[in-house]
Amino acid sequence: MFGRILVPVDFSEYTHEIVTCAVELAKRFGSEIHLLHVVPSMTHLTHYESFLASETVVTIEKGIQEEVEKDLRKTAQAIEGIPVTKAVRTGTPFVEIIDYVRQNDIGLIVMGTHGRGGLEHILIGSVAEKVVRKSPCPVLTIRPKDKQFSMP
Repeated sequence: MFGRILVPVDFSEYTHEIVTCAVELAKRFGSEIHLLHVVPSMTHLTHYESFLASETVVTIEKGIQEEVEKDLRKTAQAIEGIPVTKAVRTGTPFVEIIDYVRQNDIGLIVMGTHGRGGLEHILIGSVAEKVVRKSPCPVLTIRPKDKQFSMP
């Protein structure tokens, strides 16, 4: 049913819990897992911060990507017996997630939601909410056990 399951990871304290849920689904459906981390693009800062040369931004983003790839390797090693594809992209998180889904024929997205409410939700927004609204495939959102819901 779900040949490929995408798990966008942010390496927060909840990442392990979300990956564990995705692994259980992958075992049940005989799916492969795609781990994706999106590094938010810093290029928009160059318009506002003259001290950041575009070469500096590229260097910073490369350094972040190298660190993320190390974290992805560690996470993938914890998944035994399931094919895992690891990817790192730079850009707007929800846009990159939807783009990855379309390019890789993903059947299901499993992602966490931080349960932000009220003013925090309005100011920061929700990547999970945007993905749910724009995804061409089903999205399973998981609110971590320790995270309390706050009414808007």
